[in-house]
Amino acid sequence: MVRVSRNLQVAAKLLACAAIAACSSGDDGGEETTPPRVGLIQFPSLYSAFDEGAHTYGITPSVPLADEAGAQGLDPVIASSLKWEVDAKLVKDEGPFDGLPGGRLLTTKGSGNTVVKVSGTTKAGVKVRGEATLKISKASADEWTKGDSRYNNGKMLDLGGLRPMMAAPGEGLCGVPIGAIDIPKDSACSNCHNSQNAFSIEHTPTQTAGYSDDDLIQIFTKAQKPVGGTFNSPILKPLAANNPAMAECLYKAFHTWDIDPETQRGVVFKLRSITPKKQEALDIGRIRAAMMAAAANAGGAAGAPAP
Repeated sequence: MVRVSRNLQVAAKLLACAAIAACSSGDDGGEETTPPRVGLIQFPSLYSAFDEGAHTYGITPSVPLADEAGAQGLDPVIASSLKWEVDAKLVKDEGPFDGLPGGRLLTTKGSGNTVVKVSGTTKAGVKVRGEATLKISKASADEWTKGDSRYNNGKMLDLGGLRPMMAAPGEGLCGVPIGAIDIPKDSACSNCHNSQNAFSIEHTPTQTAGYSDDDLIQIFTKAQKPVGGTFNSPILKPLAANNPAMAECLYKAFHTWDIDPETQRGVVFKLRSITPKKQEALDIGRIRAAMMAAAANAGGAAGAPAP
């Protein structure tokens, strides 16, 4: 009877642990039984690639709750308490990644499936841990080269027509009062996705590691985000809240590219090989100035300024 009671006590204690997501296994100081906290790591599923060392593929899993300033009343995780665990055969831990709260920079050493783990302690002293699956696709240097060639094919957009104006009702791009612009379906991705112009929309693994290979292909060929995907652009995000159809139209105008199936995988690997970095904000003033300059160079009038 004593043994049965003891077992019931242990079972009850384990159930309590699951409820509060933090405790130790017993009075003897055994291993922690803290269950993984859903959402502790930013992306519950991570994706990367490996091409026998021809290129470096990095990912930046992070613990957003380690940012005390942005915890919004939640019990934040102490950043210095975070301990990451990876499979050393497939992943190399490069250390902290300063671009994200509680971030870590990891690079791939092989292809296959594994799990990235993290544990830490909250400000209130609660022990927490999280897990994220990591799928590392087997790539090749030839595939990467095809993707890079398509990404940077030199076919630049003519911003001469993308100038502020008062468009007639129903006209303009997706109903937005701007001039017409020709968007060839073979345009270079680097028109916008680079660090050299006012857009600076570099979709590095810091932003895209949570999307599978197929997810990314659907995004840049059909402008279809996965279920639950949202806009992060400072332009499209507020627009989507008030006029989702217009936001979707604008997104589609710049994300339906003609890319053959062989090259599609290469573009994915190109994206995964970009050096991870924090996403910069759009420089609206510089974008407007570039548009006006392009219009002037094209010999066209800027038209009446948009309200």
